[in-house]
Amino acid sequence: MGTIFKKDTMNKKTNERWIQWIQQFGADILNSLSTSICWNHVLQMFIFLPFLLALSTVFVVSDDLMNGIISGKYFWFYGSMGLVCLTIFVCVLIGKHPFRFLKMDLLVLFFVVTVYLSAFFIHNASQNTTKLTVLLLLAILYFCLRLVLNAFQKTNVTQNMFCIFIIFTGLVEAVWGLRQLYGFEDSQHILFKLTGSFFNPGPYAGYLAMVFPLSLYYFLCKKFSILSLTTCIAILLVLPAAMSRASWLAVLAGSAVVVGGYCAKRFALKTYYLQYKRKVWIISYILILLLSAASIGMYFLKKDSADGRALTWKISVQTIIRHPFGVGLGNFPGAYGETQAAYFAAGKGNETEQSVAGNPEYGFNEYLQITVESGIIAFLLFTGIIILAVRDRIKNKDWGILGSLTALLVFAGFSYPFSVLPFLVVFVFLLVPNQWSGDNGNGYMCSLLPAVVCLLITACCLWKQYPVYQACKQWKTNRIYYNAGLFRETARHYRELYPYLNDRISYLFEYAQSLSKSGQPVESNAVLRRAMQISCDPMLYNVMGKNYQDMKQYGQAEAAFVHAAQLVPSRLYPWYLLTKLYDEMGMKDKVDETAAIVLTKEPKVQSPAVNEMREEVKRLKTKN
Repeated sequence: MGTIFKKDTMNKKTNERWIQWIQQFGADILNSLSTSICWNHVLQMFIFLPFLLALSTVFVVSDDLMNGIISGKYFWFYGSMGLVCLTIFVCVLIGKHPFRFLKMDLLVLFFVVTVYLSAFFIHNASQNTTKLTVLLLLAILYFCLRLVLNAFQKTNVTQNMFCIFIIFTGLVEAVWGLRQLYGFEDSQHILFKLTGSFFNPGPYAGYLAMVFPLSLYYFLCKKFSILSLTTCIAILLVLPAAMSRASWLAVLAGSAVVVGGYCAKRFALKTYYLQYKRKVWIISYILILLLSAASIGMYFLKKDSADGRALTWKISVQTIIRHPFGVGLGNFPGAYGETQAAYFAAGKGNETEQSVAGNPEYGFNEYLQITVESGIIAFLLFTGIIILAVRDRIKNKDWGILGSLTALLVFAGFSYPFSVLPFLVVFVFLLVPNQWSGDNGNGYMCSLLPAVVCLLITACCLWKQYPVYQACKQWKTNRIYYNAGLFRETARHYRELYPYLNDRISYLFEYAQSLSKSGQPVESNAVLRRAMQISCDPMLYNVMGKNYQDMKQYGQAEAAFVHAAQLVPSRLYPWYLLTKLYDEMGMKDKVDETAAIVLTKEPKVQSPAVNEMREEVKRLKTKN
């Protein structure tokens, strides 16, 4: 009995001690929560979440929307921006932090205003333009980031949190790509095995290349080393399969900045250079030779692709000369097509250029495309923004962010990252200067006013884009009529979507084709004229020419077919249509002339359609 009593007493005392410990632990938690530091951390997490949702745009792929790989990202970004602006407004309202405008802030404002002036006042952009809305929301994201950095000016946690999440997105994308390579997951494009959450391997590889230098820097600095090292390894495993030369150049440039900055910070490089000057120069010469040999090898790896991009840059420069104040945001393909058609019509293109010429949607050099679309002034403002951003990162020794920014800027010289939304979102995060107002701010109203303006503009954008979201859903539903060949029904359903989808070339082409095939050539040509502003696809001119031919307007039909043939000289289809047109007009000499081109011209890609066209042309020639 005594032993049992002693055990009960001991258990009772033990339970009392546990209860006291739990009570004390709870009291400590409550005390810590009551401190300003803990509430500051809670507030930080509350503010971080919308920004992290914006960065998560890269993961979004929607099955409910037409072109959901692209459209889903846009609408997710719109929604996250609504949360960002609302959160920043509450933060500024409670925190009452002073704010000071910087030179870069003014350059960003001037850049946006210049782009809008070029689009609306010079080119009268009355149509729905997704790119203008995205540009406006990206500028708002920039100022919201400026406000949040200013609100937490005494800590560097905010910037680190964003960088860590960007690294995390790179890891997820790399694993996503590895799963696609090994057949565990489908890609987003039927022609490619590796795309991640993007629509083809090019931008996918570019995104990984942009994240790699940031991961490398955090690994070298031993910050979140497991996450950073895993991300670097995963990217290096998947990147070669993407076969993107531009991404490797971006990785090398960004990594060089990171390693150089890290070594300069950690070691006395000047002393080493003076001590081993001769060896440094020898190693430099060897590296230059190796890079030159690698560049030549990369050129011959995809020679036709490289020649095609060289032609694209050449035509883009000529377009800038023709339109120094820009052609309007989103109108690059249309203006490019006009310049390329005029170039070949004047007989300036050699045989190689004629064989590699295409109808690109992008300039494959974002600096040229910015200048073509928005003018030389906009390009100079953009250059000023980049210079200030680089200077700020060097001043603050943010080598990881500078490395990723360098990788993105190098990739932008050979591809089209600024036409892919996830790049733009990360670009804004990399761009925002790491400078805070502190006690030098200009007062509480200088932070409240931008927050209010951002909130109101974003609300207007969301209100305007909601019908577009509904139209994208209806487009996917109604497309069943187009696929079934019910063109009259297609035209009837597509007509009500036109005010919301008139900046989407796939929709415009399907709508115009449906109108053409349902006996409405005048309405079809009206839609095609809008499509020609945002695309240089020669099929648009082919359809327009057939519409004019149906209306017996042979002169305009001939002009449309000739323009299509000049736009992409390697295509046989426009010459085939011209042959049929001349046969209908009874012009035997012209039939023989165009038929000879169809029969002798070597197409870029051999296909059964080429053989069918040639057989029909032979019959027409024999008949005449």
